[in-house]
Amino acid sequence: MIIQEIIAIAGKPGLYRILVTNRSNLVVESMLDKKRLSIPGTSRISSLADITMYTTEEDVLLMDVLNRMDEHVGKGDVPEVKGDAQATKDFVDAVIPELDHERVYNSDLKKLVQWFGILRENSAFPLEHDIEDEEAPAEEAATTEAAAEAKKPAAKKAAAKKPAAKKAVAKKPAAKKAAAKK
Repeated sequence: MIIQEIIAIAGKPGLYRILVTNRSNLVVESMLDKKRLSIPGTSRISSLADITMYTTEEDVLLMDVLNRMDEHVGKGDVPEVKGDAQATKDFVDAVIPELDHERVYNSDLKKLVQWFGILRENSAFPLEHDIEDEEAPAEEAATTEAAAEAKKPAAKKAAAKKPAAKKAVAKKPAAKKAAAKK
């Protein structure tokens, strides 16, 4: 599954898959109960592709963490860590030994394991980046520039066909009118 399609919405449990986007809202499908929602553009959303985890070395992309968790668990079930902070910490430390526990809180680890469980239930592994999204902005910029260049000669022709505008007649200063009234 492509990680750019998966988001978390502030104030709503679980993860969501983006179905349709437009300027004012998103249509998403819950990965928990498969219900579809329209989310306004003003909602705080986080793409899983943009999230990183603090480590003692370089920060690690959440996608890499989740893929490592999937490799670690293999075909087995997601370990039950609900309500047990130490079990959650031990599970994550087995997968990411370089995790920086001073900057990553137990609530973050709990959410990580919950998200991992949701993704496993939805057969989302292996997670991957959409390569076309990274190349698309460069292609769009080139297309936009080419379109702008194509429009320039047409704009010059249109300007040449317009008749010259009449010169504006200079108005008398307002000060003379005020002086004449006295």
